[in-house]
Amino acid sequence: MANVTQRTILFLIADTGAGHRSAANAITTALKLISQRDQEEWQTRRQGSKESGQESEENRNDSIYPPPTYRIEIVDVFEEYSRFPLREVVKLYGPTIRYNPKLFGDLFHRSNREGTVLAANSLASPLIFNGLLRLFTTVQPDVIVSIHPLINFVTVRALRKLGLHIPFITVVTDLVSVHYAWFAPGVDGYIVPTEQAKELYLKRGLDPQRVHLLGMPIDPKFTRAVDDKVTLQRKLGLEPGIPVALLVGGGDGAGGLPTAVRAISQARLPVQLLVVTGRNRRLYAHLQRTHTKLHVPARIFGFVHNMPELMHAADVIVTKAGPGTICEALSCNLPVVLSGYVPGQEEGNVDFVLKNEVGMLALHASELVNGLRRLIKPGSPELQKYLRNASQVSRPGASFDIARCILSYLPAPDQVSVWQSSQWQRRQRMMSGRLRSAIRIRRLRGRLPRPILRSPVMRKPQLRVRELFSSDGDASES
Repeated sequence: MANVTQRTILFLIADTGAGHRSAANAITTALKLISQRDQEEWQTRRQGSKESGQESEENRNDSIYPPPTYRIEIVDVFEEYSRFPLREVVKLYGPTIRYNPKLFGDLFHRSNREGTVLAANSLASPLIFNGLLRLFTTVQPDVIVSIHPLINFVTVRALRKLGLHIPFITVVTDLVSVHYAWFAPGVDGYIVPTEQAKELYLKRGLDPQRVHLLGMPIDPKFTRAVDDKVTLQRKLGLEPGIPVALLVGGGDGAGGLPTAVRAISQARLPVQLLVVTGRNRRLYAHLQRTHTKLHVPARIFGFVHNMPELMHAADVIVTKAGPGTICEALSCNLPVVLSGYVPGQEEGNVDFVLKNEVGMLALHASELVNGLRRLIKPGSPELQKYLRNASQVSRPGASFDIARCILSYLPAPDQVSVWQSSQWQRRQRMMSGRLRSAIRIRRLRGRLPRPILRSPVMRKPQLRVRELFSSDGDASES
């Protein structure tokens, strides 16, 4: 029996917004908590077996071989492994949705079809294909998890070229408006957040056995117990008994926060505000200077790490239609008022909120004020309906379910990694000396101090595809 002590899980993301990395971090935290629990249970069983002095053969093997630990790497593949101009094109996502969202919506809808996706992948593939091969051969993952739609088709091609069967899983982080690029034929498993996303998958004619409806990955801290609402409100400097509205603009502080704060203040609604500006330091500074002039009490925060406490202290949340924030709010049984959305990509999120009756859409200041006025009214039937539905729709433990699903694709504990197989040994003999050096450098990087890692000497070598396998006649990819 093999003594497997560690498995490697590789997450592929792109920082085109906070959502993809947040999802990867949420799953990673769940994986670590599962691993910690497994290790503790193994230690308990082992100690119990020693104390009893009676062990079956099965228990003896179990006590000898601990459960595996997990080495987890999260990689922004476009930033770290793609070439010009693909890396720069991907960076246009943020400025486009901020300054010309209508243009982004048009691009989303025009590209959301098979022909456009295949053509775009043909153009982009040569700019990232070799980088993916280098990434896989240096990290040597036991399972690969994609959390971005633009990575999936080219990853399938790269794995086929590599000639090794490494399980490849896609975690979809769009609730309803699932772009065609998310579902690439050849992926081993697809994890989707909603029934609507699953229906789109099935309409593509893909294998129904490979899709798992598990929910949206949110930070496991949303599953932990918190203080009661009154205690949290006092902790945050609020006055219990007065309705609390939480205003969130996303990680970058976008979403019309100043307009919403101004409208609520001018309407003199009987509410207290918790305002989270995210990474928008300029907005944070502005609101800190001016919040004493508001006609409603307001607490101003920048980027926060206690969002579960803020949500449990609030009675309603006002936010743009980001899928992560919506699912976090529902896990805290918090009704949602959507103040904006990204055309195309987030349109389905609006439909999700409205059709499940867990909130409302308020794109204009007057709609926001009127909607909040109805929700904060004592005994509001609309608020009670949203609360009931939120508890039915939410999946606060989704990250744990997703983590367990990913772990199910790993090799069995008594099996060696594909990277230790004779097949990989044969492939290695065909590799160029330059790539072998890249693999050794990658392994060394994990043991070096950060200042040395930033040295130009330690920068990743740029390999051409034809240099990957020095004697592989069909190793070129066009």
